[in-house]
Amino acid sequence: MPPPEQRFKNSISRLERASLHRKTFESEFASLFEGEESRAIVGKNKGSGWWLIRLGLSAETIAKIKRNQLSLELGEFAYQLRSALDGLIWDTITYTQGSELPPDTKGLSRLEFPLSPEWKATDKNEGSFHGFPFPQNLIEWMRSIQPGTADKPVGHPDRGLQNTLEDIHNLARFDRHRRLRVVSMLPVNHELEILSTEPAGGGIVAHEWFDCDPLDGKYDVVRIRVVCPGGLFPYKLRLKPNLPFSIFVEDIEPYGGENIGVQLDRFIQAVQHVVDRFDSEFA
Repeated sequence: MPPPEQRFKNSISRLERASLHRKTFESEFASLFEGEESRAIVGKNKGSGWWLIRLGLSAETIAKIKRNQLSLELGEFAYQLRSALDGLIWDTITYTQGSELPPDTKGLSRLEFPLSPEWKATDKNEGSFHGFPFPQNLIEWMRSIQPGTADKPVGHPDRGLQNTLEDIHNLARFDRHRRLRVVSMLPVNHELEILSTEPAGGGIVAHEWFDCDPLDGKYDVVRIRVVCPGGLFPYKLRLKPNLPFSIFVEDIEPYGGENIGVQLDRFIQAVQHVVDRFDSEFA
């Protein structure tokens, strides 16, 4: 059995690489609007009371958004996490049988970390994973965390682990097929504060949100109808829009709000939890 400092080194290094891609993804996203003093401008349809709020981005910012590397960084992030999980299987078999598998060993292509609702009912041989020696405790635990298995009791450290691992698997699968994972960049938690109107005292009486998505060249955010006392329409409007943006990804439900960084951190924590569980088996 290898000493603790030598166990699952590849999976640990993969986790570290994933963390680097996570940080790069965040930096790339944060840089997209750098230098923009205001993200919105106001236009109107004269005499109707309707005003259009749209992103007033410079040509440089628009070009930067179009050539973003968000999908690339997210794909690398998912690849490293999936590889960290798969490496646990290879190393566990190596440790259990006392030697590394030769490259021409039959069945190597199946040695990946299982993530399937059907897997829990297969491979019934005691202490065997696809015919290779494997700790039975880990086999039973892996069955318990497959997508579709029941939630754990409240307070259990694995609660929600199944869905998180399935999301990681889906991200890695998209990358394998060269599919775009980042599908939109949308404003969230919209806030529109009217600073002043002429005539004074105007307020928003109606609104219509648009599918704003700078990644897709869509810059219109919302139409608002502003009416002043006496039913007058303002001819001047000072507005303070607060339009924070977030990234949305194909087939990934946001966790903890619309901040994708929360979800990415949760992915890392989930894989770290799995690595720790495997490592504890050989303690």
